Amino acid sequence: MTQRAMTRGELLNLLTETATEYRKDALSSIERNRHMNNLSRQDIARLKEDQEWAQKVADAILTDFINAVGAGQCIDYGLYSKHLVSVNRT
Repeated sequence: MTQRAMTRGELLNLLTETATEYRKDALSSIERNRHMNNLSRQDIARLKEDQEWAQKVADAILTDFINAVGAGQCIDYGLYSKHLVSVNRT
């Protein structure tokens, strides 16, 4: 049995759903995987000092990335950071 290819819209919805779950643990994941990014221990400490601000930045980056993927596929997806808090876009 063959599976059909995912549409561009379905891919964006999948990215949004995954980002919605990921964002809840994003800051911990970034710290845990520090060996894979270029953040220093001092950078991580700065993120922990103001976690509310750091979460806003993480949400903005996730949102911008997903919208950039959409734009690359000629789709104006229109994802806002607030959509990552509760995603029911389908």
